[in-house]
Amino acid sequence: MSATDAMRNAYRARRVLFCPRNRPFSTTLPIFNERKPEEKKVEEDLDALVTGKKRPMANPELTEEESVVFKVAKPKRRNPLGFFNVAGMLIFAGGLALLINYKRRVQRAVDAHKEEQESESFGKALIGGPFQLIDQNGGIFTQENLKGKFSLIYFGFTLCPDICPEELDKMAIIVQNLRKQGIDIQPIFISCDPIRDTPPVLKKYLEDFDIEGIVGLTGSYSDVEACCKAYRVYFSTPPDVTAEDDYIVDHSIFFYLMDPEGEFVNVFGRRYDAKGASEEIAKKIKKWVPARDRRESSFQKPSFWKFWE
Repeated sequence: MSATDAMRNAYRARRVLFCPRNRPFSTTLPIFNERKPEEKKVEEDLDALVTGKKRPMANPELTEEESVVFKVAKPKRRNPLGFFNVAGMLIFAGGLALLINYKRRVQRAVDAHKEEQESESFGKALIGGPFQLIDQNGGIFTQENLKGKFSLIYFGFTLCPDICPEELDKMAIIVQNLRKQGIDIQPIFISCDPIRDTPPVLKKYLEDFDIEGIVGLTGSYSDVEACCKAYRVYFSTPPDVTAEDDYIVDHSIFFYLMDPEGEFVNVFGRRYDAKGASEEIAKKIKKWVPARDRRESSFQKPSFWKFWE
């Protein structure tokens, strides 16, 4: 028997002893108690190969290629990264994106609340309030009609020689620029000369300006006076004149931006051209937060917020 055959028989015999399922085949294999000395040495060499102990081979005829047959394969090490290969990285990236989006939303609400607190600390402009006027079609228009969309209000009169036409042309450009950005805004012209500016006069006058959806408002002297007082508008129309009298009307020159809740946002004077006013109004509208959300945003920042700052 060659040394190679002896090692194979010894290995099979070990399997018979330690693997019960292979016992039926043991009748054809040699028994350990009857091993020859050379087979015992081969068994010791086999143990050295299996256990990894270094000792000289008992049979020099056994080549290294043949000894590989008897080596026990070591189990492969598991990837230390484990689950964090592809799926883990995707989940991590998705969670990070959600967290960044949440941070931006909360930061926007916090900034709006901070701005509101600063405004309150310096005193918010008391502009706007209840009023009741008549539009160019004879319908009733009140402060409730301001709700639901942003409004841009201008006070003037139809017999104004130059200022009012210039400002209405500017309003036309502002409204067009905002609507191109997808911002729906309601243009309103309120007359400071209710004695001469009747609804039909207002309707004909506003048709000369390319302002789609503009609302012209007038009313009795007392109603117009109350509205101008609510919006802090100065006007010099005398109360005891008639439409046939010759008199001059002086008034404030401002655009008033009102939010969809009927509250004052900002005022824009003549120092703004059409482009500048459009940009500033768009910024105010995009930063605007409803009052309900402003109240909900009055909270402490989450504890993890320091991680971002």
